[in-house]
Amino acid sequence: MDLSKYVGGRSRLARRILAIALTVVAISSLRKGKRLSGILAGVGALALGYDATSESSELTETLGIDTTSEEADLHCAECGQPIRPGQRRGPNANDEIVHDDCAELAS
Repeated sequence: MDLSKYVGGRSRLARRILAIALTVVAISSLRKGKRLSGILAGVGALALGYDATSESSELTETLGIDTTSEEADLHCAECGQPIRPGQRRGPNANDEIVHDDCAELAS
């Protein structure tokens, strides 16, 4: 599993929903005569819509949004290996997250 791959899923779905909501706000604002609000919401909708539908992560990198799974993973304080979902883990004496096997070896 390559940890530097672009992660889609829930964050991509959230960006699509937000883009749709901003589109509705933009149309509503333009109909009410609020040009600035409508234009700003439209630009935001275009940016989020492009980012949610494109395969590249240029916009998220430009904005500094981290969508890689590397930061989201827990790492064992003893061995440095990632802690995968479902693996037994817990705090050690220093309140750091470690594998249960690593905690037993350290004791």
